[in-house]
Amino acid sequence: MSVTMYAVLGFSMMLILTVVLVSGKITPSIPMIAIPMIFAVIMRPNFKDLSLWVTDGLKGQVSNAAMFTFAIIFFGVMMDAGVFDRIVGKMMLGAKSVTAVCILTVLATMIGHSDGSGATTYLIVIPPFLMIYKKLNMRPLILMCLVSITAGVMNCLPWGGPCGRLAAGFGISATDILIAELPGMIIGLICCFLIALYYAWKEKKRGAGLKEGVQPSQLFSEADKSEAEKALLRPNLFGFNVILIVAVIIIMFASGLPTFLCFMAAAALGLVVNYPDAKLQNERLKSYAPTVLTMVSVLFASGVFTGVLNNSPMKDSMVEVVSGILSGSTTAHVNTVMGFLWGPLSALGLNHEACAYTIVPMLQSIAAEHITPLQAAASYLMTFVPQVFVNPGTAAMYIGLGLAGIEFKDHWKFTFKWAMLICTVCFAGSLLVGAIPF
Repeated sequence: MSVTMYAVLGFSMMLILTVVLVSGKITPSIPMIAIPMIFAVIMRPNFKDLSLWVTDGLKGQVSNAAMFTFAIIFFGVMMDAGVFDRIVGKMMLGAKSVTAVCILTVLATMIGHSDGSGATTYLIVIPPFLMIYKKLNMRPLILMCLVSITAGVMNCLPWGGPCGRLAAGFGISATDILIAELPGMIIGLICCFLIALYYAWKEKKRGAGLKEGVQPSQLFSEADKSEAEKALLRPNLFGFNVILIVAVIIIMFASGLPTFLCFMAAAALGLVVNYPDAKLQNERLKSYAPTVLTMVSVLFASGVFTGVLNNSPMKDSMVEVVSGILSGSTTAHVNTVMGFLWGPLSALGLNHEACAYTIVPMLQSIAAEHITPLQAAASYLMTFVPQVFVNPGTAAMYIGLGLAGIEFKDHWKFTFKWAMLICTVCFAGSLLVGAIPF
């Protein structure tokens, strides 16, 4: 086959995969396996070459799959033991003013989203804070807005889905992506706190605040738990669990040990200490299995896709053809232009899987002389992901809307402008500090 033909096959494969993923009619792991295999057959490789392509792609996902598996188990144990519930409860005792409540909303969301799961974040933060907001005559829309934009920024963590998918698409470390996008992430969190202060000021102007004679401690009551959930709580191990969480984070960034190894050790220790009974341990592991299976299956399926795309003649042919069309001056600014476009495209519902596994790696290949895979991944992550909880295709968002009693259209009108602002400021700030090249 000619270079042009290989390029056509490559673009066709990416386009078809993108359309199928955007349609949402099939679980992502299926087309990620089936579509590249069909195109591989069209190229007629021998069995040895095909085996090498796929095997190489799968090897790149082993560490990411291990990290996700044990991160989910570790944070699941911490959730079941009631660590995050208690932290939020402690924080709420300091809710002496509207300003404190808004700031604590952002802080609680940062803690609640430390496992990278939007669903658990809404489940942890919305119920206790909703009561506080109503007691203080504050609008629930503000609660939903602050949780959504903060969770969006926090969703850039390496054990969160978006970063993991980018790592899979590029075949690089999720932790390295975090380091590259850290300036933008910090800027995004600062924006969240500033927006919280702005709405605290607005709400006080509306007359919101603590009624005379009411103590802050009277505002908080734990969300009702079933008897089975109460049996899993480990209040006597709260101190140990907090120390374990802090230790994992410090070791992960300071020791140089692989992230997956840190979570493997932490998950094993946390599970044994909190639930020493073998039967209970098995029950806990089974409860985490659906989440683990979904994420890991997608990661390994993406390994098939990236293996075929990157190791077959398609990718090099695509880069050669596109580079011949685009001038050097154009390719130099592809990443910058797209950095300001990812936010609006996310809000319009552009599929993240399609971007992470196809579009972003392709754009980086085109501009490879001007931007590294880490910089391209960081640029995309900090400008696309903060919008995720305003995206109509995000299932976890609807959990929050249901808990807060808010309709999507109201949430979108209220939150979109702030999510868009954060995406733009994160990227612009990263450009200004030199984390991302112009």
